[in-house]
Amino acid sequence: TDSVEARARFAKGTKYVRGASISPSGARAAIEFRGEILTVPAEKGEPRNLTNTVGANERDPSWSPDGKTIAYFSDASGEYELHLAPQGGKGEVKKHKLTGSGFYSNPVWSRDSKKIVFADNSDSLWLFDVESGKQTKIVEPKYGLSRGIKVSSWSPDSKWVTYAMDTP
Repeated sequence: TDSVEARARFAKGTKYVRGASISPSGARAAIEFRGEILTVPAEKGEPRNLTNTVGANERDPSWSPDGKTIAYFSDASGEYELHLAPQGGKGEVKKHKLTGSGFYSNPVWSRDSKKIVFADNSDSLWLFDVESGKQTKIVEPKYGLSRGIKVSSWSPDSKWVTYAMDTP
């Protein structure tokens, strides 16, 4: 192709980092870099590419509080799914089809690493149970076009989640 941006090339630099999540120990960070999910060391060590999927786009890495798993969204199957990958890069990646509306964002782990809350493109919030794979809609916008429902935090016992949304 004549388009410089469409040609195959090596790319490096922080301008291609789109999202990040620091490990609970602070020793590594998971980053979204040009559609791949990598972990990079804080000081010494090698980066690890957890996804290595040239034809797919992975987004929004989120490190579990127990430090074992990184959640992210991937369109490798043709539709966005929630993927749960071992943080070390070895082992099976668990892939979960989602029932929300198409585009997903902002995965937030519960403090016990057993649940994840995320938003879909209709700004509904969904609860995902890691063990069973069950998905439950928590809330959806009620007053017209929302500016985005955002998850703030989980309670220490992982039974409650806070979020903000528009009111009348």
